[in-house]
Amino acid sequence: MVQIFYYESLGQCYQKLLKHDGYPCKVLLFPYEGWAHPAIKCCWTIVKTPWWSRNHCKIVEVNGGKKATTTAKMVDQGNGAVVMKGRFKKSSAPDFVLRLSTNVTNGDFQKGYSLTGTLERGNKRTGHMQLTHFAMIKRKGY
Repeated sequence: MVQIFYYESLGQCYQKLLKHDGYPCKVLLFPYEGWAHPAIKCCWTIVKTPWWSRNHCKIVEVNGGKKATTTAKMVDQGNGAVVMKGRFKKSSAPDFVLRLSTNVTNGDFQKGYSLTGTLERGNKRTGHMQLTHFAMIKRKGY
């Protein structure tokens, strides 16, 4: 049975969905076929923002057996979209931009996703940012 809360939240504020699902939120990353580098299984976890700052969140990357942690800045784009920007130290592509939206397709909604989007990685100093992964967050109960 489809949960009415999620169906009514399509296109609404992303914070409402993240608070309902609870923290930490696991971001599933699926490699983009057009990316030239080999990609191993990777997932991110978004940890609750500190109470004194609503514009920042902590992101934990689990890449194989390695863990990396950083703080990202969240920018609300309106219409249920959010952009998270940050930088991982000691990485070949340190900068990232994670774009998520509550405007999911009907097929993604049926698969249990509440937020979908893309992940771009690269180096802002040289101006090379490229799409590397598709990002999805499953809703509670899936």
